Amino acid sequence: MLYATVHQPPTPVNGQLRMASRGVSANSQHLIRDGAPWFPVMGEYHFSRQDAGAWRTGLERMKQGGITVVSSYVFWHHHEEQQGTFTWSGNRNLRAFVQLCAELDLDVVARLGPWAHGEARNGGFPDWLQSLPIRHRSNDPRYMAQVRPFFAQIADQLRGLFHGDGGPIVAVQLENELYDQPDHILSLKKMAQELGMDAPLWTATAWGGAQLPDGEVLPLYGGYPEAFWEDAHPGWARGSRKHYFFSHIRDDHSIGADLRPMAVAGAETNGVPAPFATCELGGGMPSAYHRRPIIPAADVSALALAKIGSGSTWQGYYMFHGASQGRGALSSLQESQATGYPNDLPVVSYDFQAPLGEHGQLRESYHRLRAQHLFLAEVGGELARMPMTAPDTVPATLDDSDTLRWAVRSDGHAGFLFVNNHQPASDGLAAKSGVQFQLTLADGGQLTVPRQPTTIAAGAHFVWPFMLPLGGGATLLSTTAQLLTSLPVGQRKCFVFSRTEGVATGFEIVLDPDDGGPGQTLHLAVPESPDPVELSVTDGVCILVVDGPCALRLWKAEFAGATRIILADSLVASDGTLRLDITAPGQEIGIYPAVERVTALPGPHPGSVHKLGRRGPLSMFAVQAPAEPLATVLPVQLRQAAAGPAPVRTGGSQGRAAAPLDGDYALAAHFQLTFTAGHFRAGMQNLLRIAWTGDAARALLNGRLLSDNYWNGLPWDIDLTGHHEELLRHGLTIQAFPFNPEAPIFVDEAIRPGHGSLEMHDVRILHQGCITLAGS
Repeated sequence: MLYATVHQPPTPVNGQLRMASRGVSANSQHLIRDGAPWFPVMGEYHFSRQDAGAWRTGLERMKQGGITVVSSYVFWHHHEEQQGTFTWSGNRNLRAFVQLCAELDLDVVARLGPWAHGEARNGGFPDWLQSLPIRHRSNDPRYMAQVRPFFAQIADQLRGLFHGDGGPIVAVQLENELYDQPDHILSLKKMAQELGMDAPLWTATAWGGAQLPDGEVLPLYGGYPEAFWEDAHPGWARGSRKHYFFSHIRDDHSIGADLRPMAVAGAETNGVPAPFATCELGGGMPSAYHRRPIIPAADVSALALAKIGSGSTWQGYYMFHGASQGRGALSSLQESQATGYPNDLPVVSYDFQAPLGEHGQLRESYHRLRAQHLFLAEVGGELARMPMTAPDTVPATLDDSDTLRWAVRSDGHAGFLFVNNHQPASDGLAAKSGVQFQLTLADGGQLTVPRQPTTIAAGAHFVWPFMLPLGGGATLLSTTAQLLTSLPVGQRKCFVFSRTEGVATGFEIVLDPDDGGPGQTLHLAVPESPDPVELSVTDGVCILVVDGPCALRLWKAEFAGATRIILADSLVASDGTLRLDITAPGQEIGIYPAVERVTALPGPHPGSVHKLGRRGPLSMFAVQAPAEPLATVLPVQLRQAAAGPAPVRTGGSQGRAAAPLDGDYALAAHFQLTFTAGHFRAGMQNLLRIAWTGDAARALLNGRLLSDNYWNGLPWDIDLTGHHEELLRHGLTIQAFPFNPEAPIFVDEAIRPGHGSLEMHDVRILHQGCITLAGS
């Protein structure tokens, strides 16, 4: 038996942060919006690192994935690459991006810098600024005189878009990873306010023991499943281990550790009680030349769940949508050893293995996180009030893999039990048998979950509610299923749960008595079935149970005149229709409550739909893509064999492996891809996918760098959309080096190639369009 005792939470402290609320504020426990607890879910999306024509689709996908707040850096070198010449048009149009967020009912956090990092050249400082003989990132009057015109430009761009004016901007972040100058952060805040920036919340990153001005900013934290900024040592980055435990510790001294001399001793709340808020939970991880980790989807979702279970009241992901660095008028724009940084990042690609990739690719991590975000949308307000309680027995050290990792968030009576039995596979956790939890509540009552001991599967991570009011005279005492969401179904409220892998699904529900006596308790056991199961609880309450694979295909959307559950591979809901990506010849979709008819609307790729019948309470439909092929395999012509591996060099402040220089690629293998008009589908995204093995590679279009890749075992994707005419004339040149196992480079040992490995395994164009559905 595993034990925990929960207590009535203390009354939160109010007014401790000096911020004008404008309807949004924070006490010591949680954020507040319009007088009620608020649990935002934030995702990073860099508007200036993506074509403006892709913003809407990217933002729609983020919103459909449960993101409610969009954060973005305002990179100084993107807007004032040449001193005194500002650019706010095209994909640099900050105002248009924020207005689009408002149109889509998404809040915004503007991360102003001036220094941003974000794996940008000079951390986002323009070269002209970086070269000035001043003390950067300080209150040096010469530096602040340069910041003021930049901030004034931002203020003009954002005028009228702050929350107090009815706009979407709810917060402004000042600086980034500045750990030892609280007075400078305060000076930046005062300057921004003087220039008319009037955000309800002001924030600053607090990791690394950062010293922040007391009461002036809300501290934000982070945590990553891996760390490209560590050396090329074998195995998992040890600094990431802590993020797979439940803990009251918020700080992570490993983030940005390669850019500061040492961890400092700042307090986690800097003397002012503040809610646990995050802005950089790793949605993935980029590859640096010297270190190239692969981030499985479960590593992302387990870390995110561990933070919720540890008391997070603001989930913030970096990155949620991948990006491309682009090119400046004067230079490349990425972090590099040549600009004094420890790491060489790809010149163009900033895919980040994010839930939404560089070109909008949907990844498994997107689906896993969406399930968590449905849960937060359902109970976030209640959960925000609940602090974390550690169990009586906790893991002894970060190397303790035997003690089950679990925690409780509760108001003393009701709450949620969190379990994480996952950490990255190189050091995974085994199944735990004979598990049963006993919770002692604030009134002395006890609750045992589940009724019989069970086994927690290796890799499992989940949350179970207890004492959850269902309405209609019913209270859920306990369950072994995960709450996803709820929706009205006729006159009833239906709660949607997903099964927990390897655990028998059951519900204990108490019904309110009619005569004031003890209520009836229902013990509902749900037989194993791949099909969704509907349970009737009362005249006003029902439960829908789906299995794990269905939970990853589960969306909530307005369709055919009602809120419905949709099972589909992808989905964007808009104006009562469903937009599905064409990524396979066909897929089955499920709809609950059931509908009689679904039709494909006219469009460039209408496809077809026919009804299949029922799967449990869901109506099922087969959606067929147009008959044309969804992929075209391309032949690869070897024009020049590689003279050998890339030259082995080290550089930067940490002496790490350095990426090949432009001139080195004359010695690389040269491959040529030739295109015909039939290779491109009108009205579709044409995504080149290269499965290969090697070291470093780049794709050149008529001599211009289009994309680059440091091989880590994952496919290399290049969006060809918008380049069709040039590709027809010039083709695409791929220059690539074979892998050198003697070079100080980390890749996963399970896939580490031998000497001289260079192979183009499969090169194809994926033709990706969409089908729009209406229902009745």
